[in-house]
Amino acid sequence: MPVRGFVRHVGLHDSLVSPAVAALLDTIVQKGAPGYADEKPRLDALLGDSIFEDVLEGLAPAEKPVEPLDQLRLEVDAELTDLLQRNPALVRSAAQDLDTEEGLFDVTRAVRRAVTWAKLFTKSRLDLTGVLTSVYSDVDLFCPMLVDLGTALGDKARTTIREQVILQEQISRLSMLDRLPWPTKARIHPFVGFDPRHEVRARQARDIDTPLAVVQDAVQRFGFVGVKLYPPMGFRPLKNVAVGDITPDEASALNEVLDEFYTWCEAEQVPITAHCNNSQYASDVYKNAGLAGPGGWIDVLSKYPELHVNLGHFGGAHAVEDPAAWIWQIANAAERFDFLYADVGDHKIYDTALSGPYLDRLHEMFGRATTEVMRQRLMYGTDWFMLAIHPEWENFLTTYRDLYRARLGPGPAADFMGNNALHFLGFDDHTNKNNHRLRDRYTRYAPGRTPTWLARPVPETP
Repeated sequence: MPVRGFVRHVGLHDSLVSPAVAALLDTIVQKGAPGYADEKPRLDALLGDSIFEDVLEGLAPAEKPVEPLDQLRLEVDAELTDLLQRNPALVRSAAQDLDTEEGLFDVTRAVRRAVTWAKLFTKSRLDLTGVLTSVYSDVDLFCPMLVDLGTALGDKARTTIREQVILQEQISRLSMLDRLPWPTKARIHPFVGFDPRHEVRARQARDIDTPLAVVQDAVQRFGFVGVKLYPPMGFRPLKNVAVGDITPDEASALNEVLDEFYTWCEAEQVPITAHCNNSQYASDVYKNAGLAGPGGWIDVLSKYPELHVNLGHFGGAHAVEDPAAWIWQIANAAERFDFLYADVGDHKIYDTALSGPYLDRLHEMFGRATTEVMRQRLMYGTDWFMLAIHPEWENFLTTYRDLYRARLGPGPAADFMGNNALHFLGFDDHTNKNNHRLRDRYTRYAPGRTPTWLARPVPETP
């Protein structure tokens, strides 16, 4: 992620973070995360025959390895101590802006979340995977989602999308082989990011290696199981027109690129996840144009009905909701489209004033004939990077699962926590091409280790 562009253009004007928190974040991330050249030798060593002793950041080879989550806590302690010595005024200002739960004068607990969040931006992909899988140690399948945000944010990530694909493929293969350098049963199968505006500009520059080519390579050669899109970065899912800095010619080119993309995804059964919450726009102009809303995806599915589409965040979780709100638009549309799904990433489920009414709304939704299908379409998801700034972020999964089960029952909870996602991904259907690609990957790189949640062809009866 291009961090400074994200904070400047998204975090501040969306009130995701205050100026003080943004300054704190920038102070920490200036140290920088490892780039491609730093991280690839480490992954090569773990995949090879040699013993790579220094498997976690910040440890001398002779020391006993520290569990990833413990390592993060050690790093946060050290960072917080250093910040309190160097710039106590900034720490206190950020703590006051963040304070919603702990009490105004408990600086350490309030700001610790912000420091933890910032430290995640500075870690390698492998060590991030370690923290993620350690926080949610009972999860079998993780689908981390890359993003391509640089075009709209006027910033550039340190590693290119293709470099990220290469690194994430190696992490995925390590998980398949049970060679991740910490105890875990997790399998890692990522989504690749795609920005059609980036594709339009790459074509205008006559680039040989365009973003769409990278996406197709990621799915067909590198084992990626889906694609992540981010419409609030400046495009409609369909029917683009001039808006903000998008000219009529660029809007027309966007529509051509998206048609090519959707046609390919539909033919190859490649799942799509898209940000669908009224938040995190690159510009207020895009927010006013409603680019992130479900209406554009309803247009897409009307034209490409076989697409598997997941609308991330389910329009957002709110204590009070209008009957025409995005959550109801999605639920009503799901009755018309067989492969329209949603997930609950980044919901403030720890807030009982929100979680109670929200789960009541789901109970009502699942009881209506016109929207009951959402019981089989709603999926657990995290938006994990963003959770770390919330109180009790490590308990997001258990809190959501327990509240869901208590209000909606064990059957819907089992669907929510896994069954619906397997159907969205096509993994429970042995005829699905996404299923075929992943089974072929296990056959080639990890024979005998195909997970039980990936459906196999039924043997023919003699």
